[in-house]
Amino acid sequence: MQSSQNRTWRLIWLTAISALICWLASVMMLRALAQTADTNEAESTERRVPPPKLSDEESPEYRDSADNNISLPVDI
Repeated sequence: MQSSQNRTWRLIWLTAISALICWLASVMMLRALAQTADTNEAESTERRVPPPKLSDEESPEYRDSADNNISLPVDI
């Protein structure tokens, strides 16, 4: 009976170590892949520049807001 238990524990340890090795290899591969990526899409786009200040009366919040750029039909 002792040798059967020994083989079972050896198989459990072998499976656990194999799983750990596979997991580490996957993590290392993903890190290497992330480091060799050519460009990041978020880094490659240019940042939008706020429009120039037209007057001192306009607050910066109004100048940069999306509501400043809408156009409405005349007949409203």
